Amino acid sequence: MHTGEPTMMRIHCFVLWLMYLDGYFSANLTDVENLYSTLLTNYNKDVRPLTTTNAPVYVNGTFNLVGLKEFDEVNGKFSLIGFFTFTWVDSRLSWDPSSHNSIFTIELPETKVWVPNLMIGNPYDKIGTLGKGILPVTYVYNGLAYWSPGDVISSGCEVDVTYYPFDTQNCNVMFMCWGYTPEAVITTAQTPEIQTAYFSEHGTWDIIEKELKSHLDSTMSYISVDIKMKRRPAFAVINIVLPMVFMVILNLLVFILPVDSGERVSYSITVLLAIAVFLTLVGDNLPKTSTPTALLSYFLLGDLVLSSVICLIVILGLTFHHRDDSESPVPNRVARAVKFCCYRKVCRFKNKTTVEAFNENAGKKSKIPDDDDDDDDDDIVVTWKMVSKCFDKFMLMFSLLAITVQTVLFFVMTMQ
Repeated sequence: MHTGEPTMMRIHCFVLWLMYLDGYFSANLTDVENLYSTLLTNYNKDVRPLTTTNAPVYVNGTFNLVGLKEFDEVNGKFSLIGFFTFTWVDSRLSWDPSSHNSIFTIELPETKVWVPNLMIGNPYDKIGTLGKGILPVTYVYNGLAYWSPGDVISSGCEVDVTYYPFDTQNCNVMFMCWGYTPEAVITTAQTPEIQTAYFSEHGTWDIIEKELKSHLDSTMSYISVDIKMKRRPAFAVINIVLPMVFMVILNLLVFILPVDSGERVSYSITVLLAIAVFLTLVGDNLPKTSTPTALLSYFLLGDLVLSSVICLIVILGLTFHHRDDSESPVPNRVARAVKFCCYRKVCRFKNKTTVEAFNENAGKKSKIPDDDDDDDDDDIVVTWKMVSKCFDKFMLMFSLLAITVQTVLFFVMTMQ
């Protein structure tokens, strides 16, 4: 027994029309009090509305989403603000309007009539019923009940932060009549569309899908509010990702810092400590879980490892710079590598000399290349300071390439 949105709209219009008739015929207070007493006399609110014992009570509902209150990724808490509109038929609370001065509708206290004891099936901290006993239930003369409970609803949500801060989360809140089997009470969604007439946008999350679903099996009947939302990444990118990239780039400047300044090691360690402290602050905003782990955590760990490697490279470069050439000359293989990588231009543009040879038969002179051209590279004496300078250039390019590749991979993998 599931009707669509047009049926719900007809019910709303019908109730409003009856309220208009109540105001038009203007029943007095005595008439309302008499009807109130008549309806609640011998009425047992603990007994569900029955036509026959084999027929369940159909509770049809719609949901109006007012706003997202909170989504705690660390603790997996999902909170939203909204209200339901439930309708059902209670034949015990029907009357003949002609016998009560044309009263077509009446409001009865929630605590004095039967209402579905809807509870959150996946609560975050404690189980509670929907409704606080303070809302009236509007009844039409034919027994149709109209009830609109609302609350701040908190439930647990399984968080997947793999692609943080470009992640998408799926959360749902289940509502069921606890203690009733489907043979007694069946809850159904009047329409799958969630109403957003009173919705206020959230600063962090953008709702991309929303739906009210009905679920029915042999053991339970419940409805669920399903929300799919996508994070607005600007805050995390500006306050987490970009500062980390800038700090690692700042760490590369250690290779440009003059060796004789004596500040290379302290500079690199200072940046390393700054990255470590920043990681601690970022870790407090991520879920304490290993399955799954955010790609951002690996990205930050990669930056920390790279910064640590840069510290070791700086120390190694300083040992090259301060090594004594007379006591420990540069090995030939190292010298050739340094000439090939860093001093090829010097050898390439070095002036070449030629020797003119006289040919007695032809009476002409011919130019013969000087044999020393092949030994141009040997004229450069490679020192340990040259090795250190070449080492710094190579490590600067390598580190810059590593940072670029790591950053591009992170954005490509998380923005898919």
